[in-house]
Amino acid sequence: MKRKVSLFTVLIALAVLSVAIGFFNALYAGYQVQKAQVVKNSLASNVAYAEKLAEFINLYIDALHRQLKISAARLPDAQGTPQALTAELSRVASQAQGVTAVLLADAGGTIIARSAQAPAQLAAFNTLAELGMKGQRPADWVVPCCEHDGQRAALMLVEPVPGKDGTAAGFLAAVVILERGSRLDRLIGEHPYGDGASVYLVNVDGRVLYSHAAGGPDESVLSLVKADVSPTSGPGSAQVSDASGAPVLAGYAPITKGKWAVVIQRPLDLALSPLKTLLAESLRFAIPAVIVTLLLVCGLAYAIARPLARLTRAMGSPEAIDKQGPRASLLKTWYFEADKLREALIATLAQHRHEVGRLNTQTMTDPMTGLMNRRALELRFDELAAAVTPFAVIALDLDHFKQVNDVFGHPVGDKVLILLAKTLSDSVRQQDRPFRVGGEEFVVIVPASSPEVAMHAAERIRADVAKKAMPDGVGHATVSVGVALWPQHGKSPQAVVKCADEALYASKAAGRNRVTLWKEGLPQ
Repeated sequence: MKRKVSLFTVLIALAVLSVAIGFFNALYAGYQVQKAQVVKNSLASNVAYAEKLAEFINLYIDALHRQLKISAARLPDAQGTPQALTAELSRVASQAQGVTAVLLADAGGTIIARSAQAPAQLAAFNTLAELGMKGQRPADWVVPCCEHDGQRAALMLVEPVPGKDGTAAGFLAAVVILERGSRLDRLIGEHPYGDGASVYLVNVDGRVLYSHAAGGPDESVLSLVKADVSPTSGPGSAQVSDASGAPVLAGYAPITKGKWAVVIQRPLDLALSPLKTLLAESLRFAIPAVIVTLLLVCGLAYAIARPLARLTRAMGSPEAIDKQGPRASLLKTWYFEADKLREALIATLAQHRHEVGRLNTQTMTDPMTGLMNRRALELRFDELAAAVTPFAVIALDLDHFKQVNDVFGHPVGDKVLILLAKTLSDSVRQQDRPFRVGGEEFVVIVPASSPEVAMHAAERIRADVAKKAMPDGVGHATVSVGVALWPQHGKSPQAVVKCADEALYASKAAGRNRVTLWKEGLPQ
């Protein structure tokens, strides 16, 4: 018999499961809420920091423009001598923070003078157009320009030099090469984030103009910025995926002096690392409380299960009931349901002896053959159906048994039935059950799920009966057999018995002494 779990085990399992689910659900829900808040705050921080950088760059460009404007107004007085022009350009370059060189071009864009501090790589350019300047706009990103230490971008600010007739007599250009150690490089690269955040400058085409670290933003970030960056657009943020599929938190803000944007990119895992550390600490501190809770719940489960366990032991077997019956009224129960079960046990014990006597007088076997009878067959059906165990019904009938009774008499016919019953018992397996259901009709119940097993058992029975010599000169007898399976051939055992009977009649109709498996359309 399969061992069943006890109520105490069920209660303990339920308690542990409930506490575990509640505890981890609280942790998970708290983590998800805090994760959403961290993502929200990180995105907001990225946008805020990008806006601050963009605002600083705008102020920086405005300050340079003011200095260029003042210098451009003074240049007509210094254009008489090259030394004076160089001195004025050098003065502007030294006073303007972060400016690499100051250039002076004529009305056609040809460079005619340079500041003394101009680096050597600028000497190869003779016109503003060669530097990448497509038009004399107040400010523009020039890409690529003045490649220096791996940097491929420079900021060029242009201010027209007023002529006598009111037209531009030339152009004053300040070049800010974004090199390592420059003012903008320190501002952008030395950001307050120490957890993997990167800052970039990109243009409206999605090209990286500057990055303090190697590489640049991921394509998903560039696509996000490219679709939305313009001097009039506002800042934005989004959670996107990098090239490897990992989530990235990106924030950006446009620079109003040109179609550029400051982009801050930060891996989500790094942003969540403090939260994961906090979750681990919370788990560590919560474990003692969980253990105490489990102990209390387990204690309560034991207190609930103990009275029921004692009642169960009292009804475990007839012997146990007989021994513990007088003491059943002394079993302690402290809650209503267990007390009612105790009272029911006492009433059951009072009826036990009477019930045992009644059951002992009720026979379960056929008195002549010793096989189990039809009532036992019904109980066997209930047992197999309750366990959901597939089985086969083998229905068999002695061929021409009426002639045996007519020729040799009923006493001899009874001997034939007794020998047939013994042959059935010898032919079946230990787990199979033969039954006599009336007259010369017998049924064998075979636990089996396949037709092959059932047909093999039925054929063995038929063959054993056919070769058995019957008593008192009757000779050899044969049986016709029908086979049906549950639940394949019927929803109820009774329906399967009917199918087996139909198969038996089909065996008789086909000439007797044979086995037939039931199927739809058998001849009746």
